[in-house]
Amino acid sequence: MFELKEDDDACKKAQRTGAFYLFHNLVPLLQKAEQQQQPYLAPQYSLLELERLLGKFGQDAHKIEDSVLIGCSEQHEAWFALDLGLGSPSPTSAALQKPEVEAELRGSFTELRKALFQLNVKDASLLSTAQALLRWHDAHQFCSRSGQPTKKNVAGSKRVCPSSQIIYYPQMAPVVITLVSDGTRCLLVRQNAFPKGMYSALAGFCDIDPAELERTGGSCVVQS
Repeated sequence: MFELKEDDDACKKAQRTGAFYLFHNLVPLLQKAEQQQQPYLAPQYSLLELERLLGKFGQDAHKIEDSVLIGCSEQHEAWFALDLGLGSPSPTSAALQKPEVEAELRGSFTELRKALFQLNVKDASLLSTAQALLRWHDAHQFCSRSGQPTKKNVAGSKRVCPSSQIIYYPQMAPVVITLVSDGTRCLLVRQNAFPKGMYSALAGFCDIDPAELERTGGSCVVQS
């Protein structure tokens, strides 16, 4: 993974034999699973299949350059994620329409939070990583100092401003999750947005509050 993140040529080579997960405006493409424990799966596509898909809809294959590296299998197969909805359409082609892609690939773009517990552990983890990384790139396309467009490396592990030479890396947002139990029972909570029957342990982001840090001697404050 480290080599692919730092070596653009190696990452481009890995794309040729790698697998791609697809998103549309940060929403992952899922398919109904057959004869599996989980009701949904996240389909993978090869580079060739992706090029054919883009070509069928009149899209430039350079769109694949927007993909980001999200993982690697034990057999050294690289996994990438590509969002077909983000970014500006080229002057010669319109933006990809979600219904058309869903019909072509026989799947549906499903909100990750709703589908998270209906996927296997591997798919849930990879799609969560992919969504966070794709969102970060979409929100950091310009340099905060020069105002000029930033450029991502092939793996998507960083963005660089050609003008100021500042390197930007994806931000980390520490979270805390706690299971409260009396020994035989657990305290669970839910939000209105959760699917029916879904509950969660208590969780929240860690917020750095200077006054609270001084009072607690360095502890974080959890914002649920």
